[in-house]
Amino acid sequence: MKHYKENAVSPVVGVMLMLVVTIIIAAVVSGFAGGLAKGQTKAPQATITGTFSVTSGMTITNAGGDSLPSSSILITTSNGPTFGPGLGSTTVSDLNLTLVTNSAGTPVAFWNPSTQSIDGYNITSFNPGDTWYLNITNCNPVLSESATSALSKHGSYILPANNNGVWGFTTPTDGFWALNFVNPANIGKAFYLDVYDQASGAVISQSQVTITG
Repeated sequence: MKHYKENAVSPVVGVMLMLVVTIIIAAVVSGFAGGLAKGQTKAPQATITGTFSVTSGMTITNAGGDSLPSSSILITTSNGPTFGPGLGSTTVSDLNLTLVTNSAGTPVAFWNPSTQSIDGYNITSFNPGDTWYLNITNCNPVLSESATSALSKHGSYILPANNNGVWGFTTPTDGFWALNFVNPANIGKAFYLDVYDQASGAVISQSQVTITG
């Protein structure tokens, strides 16, 4: 009677089983990762630049990149190191889009006084090549620099119309007035202009703006 050796069968079967299991695991992981990727919202990217003049106000330009839905972006300003050390996080202020206009003078957003909130957008997106404007009369520190205006101050603001076209303060040596972008004494200093995607909290753009006359 002949006897056949089957010693090699078990290792071959084991290798085949391991290969099949590996393929299945790889397929499952790939499908799961693909599902996660599809479920994630990628934040838009754009290059946002700005200018600021104590006599004419602020411009914000989408210099290139994605179109940004007006309802989904948050634009903030904060004092740069030229104003003093450690001020960046304590002077962050959200830009009020009801005060910002396009080149035709149309406000980006409109305000509902009954709900005390934004109630829609006249300008639905901030597209590459677009420039938005914040007139100097709307650069009221109480409205556009809420973080600094909320700090205790020792005087009152003087409107540009009553002060040769620039903002003033009844106590010009006051330390809090020194933090305001509209203060003519701050010409040459720079502040941060940052844009965020509100849905994800991701940074879309960060830049510095130098204050001019």
